[in-house]
Amino acid sequence: MAAGLPTFLGVNLVTPKGVVAHTETDSVQAPGELGEFELLPGHVPLLTSLRAGVLTIGTKARARYAVSNGYLRVDPAGAVEILVEQAVLAKDVDAEKARTELKTAEADLAKWGDKPLDGDYESLQQRIGWARARIDAAAASAAHN
Repeated sequence: MAAGLPTFLGVNLVTPKGVVAHTETDSVQAPGELGEFELLPGHVPLLTSLRAGVLTIGTKARARYAVSNGYLRVDPAGAVEILVEQAVLAKDVDAEKARTELKTAEADLAKWGDKPLDGDYESLQQRIGWARARIDAAAASAAHN
């Protein structure tokens, strides 16, 4: 790399319960609202929203996480802050529990009918997204191990 450009990303993955991961890495792949994206060292400052999905920290030594909705920020020094409501290491996901929660939430959503779209509706959508994120993270972890 050219002189002065960082060779790693300092990453903090944080939930309201505390720090889930604090590491230096060569890349971050994240589930953005508008689609998946990848950050590499030297990325320009950025603030973006995240949807529930699979977050991958690292290319050489990968750590996969299921994450819920949140935000990702790259500061001018290249530090990456990932703030989400929930996060769990993919290998720690209880996929069967997540599948059960997904079925329950989808059944609840199917009963919604013509009711106005309110906070309860948004909560159901978030439950579905979180369940799918855990299922996808568990599958990705199993496929790459």
